[in-house]
Amino acid sequence: MTIANRIKRLRQERGWSQAQLGQRLGVHQKQISGYERGVHVPSADMLAKISEVFDVSLDYLILGGQTGGRRLEVGDRELIRQMEEIDKLPEEEKSAIKTVLETFILKHRFQQVANEASTR
Repeated sequence: MTIANRIKRLRQERGWSQAQLGQRLGVHQKQISGYERGVHVPSADMLAKISEVFDVSLDYLILGGQTGGRRLEVGDRELIRQMEEIDKLPEEEKSAIKTVLETFILKHRFQQVANEASTR
């Protein structure tokens, strides 16, 4: 899938017209049409604006989210935003947060195993 296809799909998923997306980005509808048809390629600044308006990463917008052959899909946008903020913290604080997250993940796994054992 190309950048053009991703822009069009993201716009349609939100139920926006090209004109509505253009308003959000500060460009004319014809520019959006050009992006979606692949006639125009958005500048780096415009790609950043587009990713912000759609709340997707630049990686997703440009490459389809493929990093190292894997595509990470997280449906909870608030969780993504929080992870981006955590990534900006000092290493010591990130380590503490990772420990807390791992504790919750392990607790959930143990509960699943216990539930499966009790249903046998």
